Amino acid sequence: MSDERDDGDGGERDGEGEVLEDLFDVIEARKETLPEDSYTASLFTHEKGENRVLEKVGEESTEFVLAAKDDDGTEMAEEGADLVYHLLVALSMHDVDVEELLDVLRERQG
Repeated sequence: MSDERDDGDGGERDGEGEVLEDLFDVIEARKETLPEDSYTASLFTHEKGENRVLEKVGEESTEFVLAAKDDDGTEMAEEGADLVYHLLVALSMHDVDVEELLDVLRERQG
């Protein structure tokens, strides 16, 4: 896997653009192996299952909005990361690959 990618504007994008794919791969691995000490695995095995993950998406969304309202960039980044993580778990629960999400974003980018 290359550490650089063309950004479509003739520039290069570093390997950090792959962070969503890498995180999604970890989530998928946890879903498959269900290690006992994994928070991610616990989301897939919890008795509330999907509801618990969707509640976390809502909770993290609200926390992100409140941080934005307070103009707290550090908190926005932290809550945004939590939101993206739980969103990826929800995608995985429904067998939607992160590439589908990224394809939609790429299409919208034009």
